[in-house]
Amino acid sequence: MLYEERITVTVRIFAAPREFLGKSEIEVSLPRYAKLADLIELLSTDYPGLGNYLPYSKLAVNHTLSTPQMTLNDRDKVALLPPVGGG
Repeated sequence: MLYEERITVTVRIFAAPREFLGKSEIEVSLPRYAKLADLIELLSTDYPGLGNYLPYSKLAVNHTLSTPQMTLNDRDKVALLPPVGGG
């Protein structure tokens, strides 16, 4: 049996997505060298309704807005930032 090294990231969730999930934070296990795009795909699969928010949300890793190509590290903090409306 091969051992696949994994990382754990914490996803903080705000506003409507938080209300939808009923929690403000989840921990996710991913393969080592996973990208932010891999996390987005996993969230869409594991939390189908959350997929409605993801295309319109920004993602920040450790307080820095990030692109889907960013490689994640163990214990990173990812914030799902939904769009803000106003006038």
